Amino acid sequence: MTEVVEAVRIPELSATRRISGPTGTKEPLKVSVYERMAKAAAQLMPLFPYDDAGSVVPCGAVMWGGPDKSHGHFFHANTVSEVAVTYGSNEAMLDSGSIMATQKYHGVNSFLRDEKNPEAFVLVTVTQVQSTEAGQEEAMVAKCQKCKKEIVRHAYSAAAEGAPDFDPTQFGGKEDDVVRQFSTMVGSAEFAVIRNSEEGRTCKNCGHVNPPHNIEAWRWANMVGQTRVANDAHRALRAAAKEANL
Repeated sequence: MTEVVEAVRIPELSATRRISGPTGTKEPLKVSVYERMAKAAAQLMPLFPYDDAGSVVPCGAVMWGGPDKSHGHFFHANTVSEVAVTYGSNEAMLDSGSIMATQKYHGVNSFLRDEKNPEAFVLVTVTQVQSTEAGQEEAMVAKCQKCKKEIVRHAYSAAAEGAPDFDPTQFGGKEDDVVRQFSTMVGSAEFAVIRNSEEGRTCKNCGHVNPPHNIEAWRWANMVGQTRVANDAHRALRAAAKEANL
């Protein structure tokens, strides 16, 4: 008896999405996230110098516990998606090696189980892809500790260099800046100032006066200031070179 076996037709594989190769406009770079964050100026510091429209921007954060530690809690809204990768942790709510895609509106804190525990720590990167279209925006939100109503919402444009609505003068920038202020950093620093004002601490709903946000734990203004001085220093050197006819 002869058995006839029909050939199984394998469907053609559809084209897969591929990441395009280097364009030659940016030098390929690599860094150690541990070395970079050991010397970080602020939380959520970009690890690479590329943050223009279309760029993949990984930002690092490193937090640890101690008797005097208090990172506070706030919310962040972003029109572009974020992915968090944990590069090491202990006694934290983010496990080592974990990868998490965040919601467009999400809570932010130290993610330590007990901030007073000196053995608790976490080192993470949060990565976003800068939009090439108009309308990229972010917002920082604080809520009342007592009634949970919003007490501060600071929204700002996060349009990257190269986007249709990018403004080189936003955040106090200038046309000849060699280092652009990172919008998340500036917006966060502005949020902290508003949040720590008397009006920003006082809940209009229940009247509760909330404690100040701990700016030292995040150090956003520190990086904003260093970026401004770096640009001023570059301009000062150019001026000196021009005066010396170099």
